[in-house]
Amino acid sequence: MAHKDERGTVSAVGLAVLTVILLLGLAATAFMRGGADVTVEYEREMQLRLAAESAVETATAKLERNANAYGDLPDAGETKEVNKDVGVIPTAEKIELHVFIETPRERGPFLTVGAAAIDESETRVPDGEKWLRAKIVRARMEKKGDHYVWRRWY
Repeated sequence: MAHKDERGTVSAVGLAVLTVILLLGLAATAFMRGGADVTVEYEREMQLRLAAESAVETATAKLERNANAYGDLPDAGETKEVNKDVGVIPTAEKIELHVFIETPRERGPFLTVGAAAIDESETRVPDGEKWLRAKIVRARMEKKGDHYVWRRWY
């Protein structure tokens, strides 16, 4: 009689071990899939950031050559969009760029050049909402004579 009980116990333990192995396999699969999603999201974030930085650097290069490259600057505390004046910036697919110049409220020799790279593709967020993903970068420039010089990112 003892052998029948032992065989049932061995079968139950074997099934428990197989269940644990199956659950570990499913967890590993979910982990790997999550890692791939993170990689894709990181790649898109970098595409947006680099597109915005490229637009800012293109716009600032014109201001470094000529302070009047974009015509009249905005009044103190205002913003002027200069998309058309910057020219074509190559970007990844479905990225919309907006380049702008801001003059600080306290009138001085400083100017802010910024860009917003907006993702027009379908964002994959599992909460059911349609999110708008974008990256905004800004650079500070200072007027020196008849041109501006780069100061810093912020």
